[in-house]
Amino acid sequence: MSILKNKKLLFVLTFIFVFICFFYIQFPNDRLKRRLEFEIEKNTQFDAQIDKIKILPLLKIQINGLKLSRNDQQILISKAVIKPSILSLLSKDIIVKYDINVFKGSAQGDIIITKDSGQLQSMIVKVESLDVDEFTQIYSHSAKENIEIKGLLSGNMNLSSNNTGDFDFYIEDLDILKIKIKTFDLPQFTDLRSNLKGQIYRDRTIINELKFDNEDITLKLKGSTPPLWRLSKGSIDLLYRVDVRSKKYALLKSFLNKDNKGNVAGKIVGSLQKPQLKNVNDSNAQPKRQQGPRFRKTFSPKKQQAI
Repeated sequence: MSILKNKKLLFVLTFIFVFICFFYIQFPNDRLKRRLEFEIEKNTQFDAQIDKIKILPLLKIQINGLKLSRNDQQILISKAVIKPSILSLLSKDIIVKYDINVFKGSAQGDIIITKDSGQLQSMIVKVESLDVDEFTQIYSHSAKENIEIKGLLSGNMNLSSNNTGDFDFYIEDLDILKIKIKTFDLPQFTDLRSNLKGQIYRDRTIINELKFDNEDITLKLKGSTPPLWRLSKGSIDLLYRVDVRSKKYALLKSFLNKDNKGNVAGKIVGSLQKPQLKNVNDSNAQPKRQQGPRFRKTFSPKKQQAI
């Protein structure tokens, strides 16, 4: 009897093993690759091209050589591993874990997708040691010529279904080697500590704090920019304030604008390719106020009449 049970058990295990082998051998990888390229292009503004894709045990999908491109912008992802939650496949929302090698660093997190509509519900991103110099791949060629930075970025970002969310990033040992505004080259800034906090509201990014700091200088900015994927095209609107503590950067005091109190402060407007420095008190740099009805006093101080 025990021999019979062992044979049945061996048959079951053999059947499962053969089924799994057949599944991974016969799985239509080319069809899946085309489908993923389609989904990426539908949900982003980039063209997608996958070099190789394969199915790993426990329903893992490994993508090698993913290239995202648009006009003169390009993002290269050397490897991405996607793992749908098997239990979530039985519910209305599908949870997908991912691990991506990009910008010489890594990004991990979860994506929640509604099964019926295929819409993104939420996305959690945690990045580690991304090479900020690699971010120039998503800039236009003219922007690349004006910016050169080095450092490793880490932090996290949360997004919801309507493209809103928040982020908190930091960079240690940041070097700003080149920033060119029109024909003027700003001096180099090295050994900076930097942090970036803010929110994303659909097609705008709100910068609550962008700070660069070392023993010689502190630069703080806040305002709004386009989202990362349209950073090179849209308009920027940033207030800045600089505290110079060293003669090394004394030239900035004469080049940059000052506010009414004599502080080195102003506004950066325009685009990433063609930034413009404005006085913070310049009427052209201030947002226009909405015009509402004006009122004049009548004979009764408790009543007013719109004009």
